[in-house]
Amino acid sequence: MTSLFSRNKTPKEPKKQIRLKLRGVDVWSAVKVGFLISIASSIALVVGAWLIWSVLANSGIFSSIGGLLGSVLGDGSNVNLEDDFSFSNVMTTATTLALLNVVLTTALWAVWAVIFNLISKLVGGLALTFTNN
Repeated sequence: MTSLFSRNKTPKEPKKQIRLKLRGVDVWSAVKVGFLISIASSIALVVGAWLIWSVLANSGIFSSIGGLLGSVLGDGSNVNLEDDFSFSNVMTTATTLALLNVVLTTALWAVWAVIFNLISKLVGGLALTFTNN
């Protein structure tokens, strides 16, 4: 039990620290990284929409809520959520949002890189410290 609480008497090696300054971000590199991240998030968006639609469609939620809305709104209302939330409508909307996500996210990464470079010229960069531990 005492071996658990005993300390090693040998001195530790000193920590080595390196200070670096980040003064600029290449805009083209930021665009490439932003494009790849937006592609990954767009794939996740389309797959997520497909999974959520399949769970809701197979569990009968659309028909249940459609029947509830029809009874609340009266007999004259034509509420058909199964047609409104069909697979083609959901996937078309998800794909459109995914393509819009790719374009806007890629453009925003370029804008953020330019803004960082402008601010870096004003304040001198971003100071970073790295250690070996």
